[in-house]
Amino acid sequence: MPKISVIIPIYNAEKYLVRCLESLQHQSFKDFEVICVNDGSSDNSGKILADFAKSDKRFSIITKQNAGVSAARNDGINAARGEYIHFMDADDVIDSNYYSEMIYGGKGADMICSGFVSNSKYSSDLTYKRKRVLNGLFGKLFWSQALIKSFVWRYLFKTDFIRKNKLVFDTSLISQEDAIFVLDAIGAANKLIVVPNVNYHYIFNETSALNSKDKSHRDKLKKQYKFGKQYRKEYAKKHNVMVLWWFRKIIKMFL
Repeated sequence: MPKISVIIPIYNAEKYLVRCLESLQHQSFKDFEVICVNDGSSDNSGKILADFAKSDKRFSIITKQNAGVSAARNDGINAARGEYIHFMDADDVIDSNYYSEMIYGGKGADMICSGFVSNSKYSSDLTYKRKRVLNGLFGKLFWSQALIKSFVWRYLFKTDFIRKNKLVFDTSLISQEDAIFVLDAIGAANKLIVVPNVNYHYIFNETSALNSKDKSHRDKLKKQYKFGKQYRKEYAKKHNVMVLWWFRKIIKMFL
């Protein structure tokens, strides 16, 4: 059984896919599998995946009709054999020591959290200089900034923890599915550990599905963004941490 199952939804990602997969091959930590979910790609992504799977037995492919990123991630969860699960996006990369640092620093946690570096004007970097072991909900939310930066790719999750708590991605959403999954997981986690000095690299992709020029698609995204914002606010209210909601911009500056 591999230590980590890396789940990557892939839809027409040929421009970035090789770079993403090579960042996995260059990991100093070797004990992982990569579950590539080809979500109905019509470009050269399928051939790229086949070439990697042929040369590296750690890579496997699930081929399906297009059903969206949430359904693809859920398929990956069902197929995962690792002790931990990491969700990557096909246009991103990770530090070469990402998994070695996360596994070493996050022992005993249901969720292991990293910082990240972003090339997007819509999301600033968040990096950590010291390790934090967090049990209470307030601390988990404060230090992870999950009410602000609720990206699922920042975390390693214990596979048994995901399955025990029946955590899945909402397939009705094309946006904000990360926020709901992450916040539900944080609420259920007994322990979250923040690991310093290691980063996920978020690469903003102008051609991704979330940046479509189709007006109806953009309108749907705006509607779901509002839903996600309201969900986060109601989550904070329900769990008596509204102070984190009202002062989230100040907290962002502080961290």
